[in-house]
Amino acid sequence: MATSPFCTCTDHACPMNPVNHDKGCTLCVAKCLKEHEIPSCFFKDVSLDLLPGDEQDWTYAGFAAHVMKHGE
Repeated sequence: MATSPFCTCTDHACPMNPVNHDKGCTLCVAKCLKEHEIPSCFFKDVSLDLLPGDEQDWTYAGFAAHVMKHGE
């Protein structure tokens, strides 16, 4: 299994996660673009205030709200 050394995603059950294939972040980014979402690594770069199992709004608006809540 290949991994991306900077990947912070802990959802290893996701088939797009780099631990599950040898295509790096490409599959995750492509999925997110198709669904108009932001990858979790961008959220985690702003703040680690993401709890496993919590409902997270991964949309652009959800990311904007996350930045407004946790940004500097």
